[in-house]
Amino acid sequence: MQLKWINFFFYLALVVLISVYTYETIITFSSINSYIGDEVWYPTAAYNMLKLVFHLNPPPMINIGYPNEQNIQTYINPEHPPLAKYIIAVFIYFMGYYPIAWRLPSWILGDLMLIVGYFLAKKMVGNGILGNLAGILSSLLIALDPNVWSLHGIGLLEIYVSFFSLLSLYFLLNDKPLWASLALALAMLSKESAYVLIFPFLYYLGEISNNVKKRAMYGIGLPVLIYVLFSTPLIAYYGGVKAWLDATVIHSASWDITNGHITLTATSQISTPWDWFLNIHSFYLGYNLYANTNPYVLILWIVTTPLAFIFRDSKLITTTMWAWTMWIGFVIVHLLGNHTLFSFYVTDFMPVADTYVVVSLFRLVQKINILK
Repeated sequence: MQLKWINFFFYLALVVLISVYTYETIITFSSINSYIGDEVWYPTAAYNMLKLVFHLNPPPMINIGYPNEQNIQTYINPEHPPLAKYIIAVFIYFMGYYPIAWRLPSWILGDLMLIVGYFLAKKMVGNGILGNLAGILSSLLIALDPNVWSLHGIGLLEIYVSFFSLLSLYFLLNDKPLWASLALALAMLSKESAYVLIFPFLYYLGEISNNVKKRAMYGIGLPVLIYVLFSTPLIAYYGGVKAWLDATVIHSASWDITNGHITLTATSQISTPWDWFLNIHSFYLGYNLYANTNPYVLILWIVTTPLAFIFRDSKLITTTMWAWTMWIGFVIVHLLGNHTLFSFYVTDFMPVADTYVVVSLFRLVQKINILK
């Protein structure tokens, strides 16, 4: 009975947090009736997919037309996987071509992320007051993260890969590899920065199962199969698998390792992966919105990462390496030649880092109490 009331109290706190977060999201972003930052690319690509890929008649652009970008009226953003644009396209089709339509799915995922962060931290720390407290603190840290805040409010890809990768980790650490594999596939379908998560995914599967076929199926086979199935409309659009691979996957690989995302003279907008730890050159999105990072949490993440290995805890190791692997992916991209990276990429892995910092500190407290 006592545990039931403890859970009820913290569930109520979570509902209040989500309610406040939703309210602040609506009043902040719903009033901006124009493109914010890179929204010039993704809602338009989603709109064009409705016409060119799915052969539908999308609602007309009444208040907001195409932005002034080259070839924008036929652009479907082949540089990145299609899932986020599919989702945005659905909202545009039913709600019209309005900013609220292409931002609403991001708002929903931002709210859901607070729930996943809560239950992930609670699962790792345990039931009772400590587990619930870790859960609500993780949700609060995600909600207060300035990068996640800015990116969850607008129609970019970051919140999609961030949410689905966090969801995949939650299912994985709950020993539900099928659901984790499905969520991993959705993360990979959101943005290519999630591709590298195959490595920590396979590591944890190896910790819980010696079945090589099972690990290969959940860690590689199923995500690849789902990726191809979701790409079927694009395969048809491009006229075959080879043409689709050339136009999307191969093109994406070459795009990711070269400059060109922005002019190299825009030094105040460009940042390296190590700049993110000190919030150097945070990306300006417009309308007084910045993709600021949280140096305190990021530095604390560095400091607490050794705890996972000291404790020899596979769940903690997987959690911190889940985020580090994505960061390392950006480092590799930088070293291969892409020197036009942006601070808003931090959103891709930041909710996992936020959760890890909270959980690792709680586990440290638990270890100290056990030693006493």
